[in-house]
Amino acid sequence: MKRFLPLVFVFFCFTSYVNAQIEKDCKQTCIVDKVVYETAFLGVRFGSPCDKESKTDKGVIILKVIEGTAAADNSLQPYDLVLSIDDLEVNRRGDAMKAIKSYNPFDTVLLTISREGKTIRKTITLGAKTSKIVQEEVCCDEAISSLSKDNISLYPNPAVSRLNVAFKEVVQGEYSFAIYMTNGVLVKEYKKLFVKGDLNEEINVDKIEDGVYVLKITKDNATYSNLFVVKRN
Repeated sequence: MKRFLPLVFVFFCFTSYVNAQIEKDCKQTCIVDKVVYETAFLGVRFGSPCDKESKTDKGVIILKVIEGTAAADNSLQPYDLVLSIDDLEVNRRGDAMKAIKSYNPFDTVLLTISREGKTIRKTITLGAKTSKIVQEEVCCDEAISSLSKDNISLYPNPAVSRLNVAFKEVVQGEYSFAIYMTNGVLVKEYKKLFVKGDLNEEINVDKIEDGVYVLKITKDNATYSNLFVVKRN
């Protein structure tokens, strides 16, 4: 046993050296907040075999479709009979629930459905049942820029009185927000400090006239710009 001690000591020293080198190379660290989505969610309540109107042993019946979910967005209906999920036949409620849970949020699945004697195939992007905000400390040089169109959503668009800016991931710090007319005239400008858990910003546009505008967000040397519309009629 003793003969291995020098090797263990050398390995520990090497690991400590690598970690110290990484910390040395990282001139500055940043705290990144991001949304983590958990548990794939279709948005239906499946029934048991006794809930089927027909005598067939095939498929699993949908008893309820939940509003605002992937199922509702893809026009699934109560009493649709789900025959298969991708290539997997489902004939019991437990099988269908287990199949959906085996996917990750935002995976795409192919549902084969029987509706009023007709077979329908729908490709559906699953949602997420829950989400949470997590934090990571990373080198600022390696931090993913929060200011990209893939990371930011604007809604509603057109806006009436409020424009919501939703981030999937945010590097904590101070951000500048500015709204311009399309001819470059500045309409509104302010700064916002994003701290722990800040992933959304609500901009008041109720005093801005109807029209097309440019939202510009700046942090350090990075900039995000995108068009949005204010429309009340």
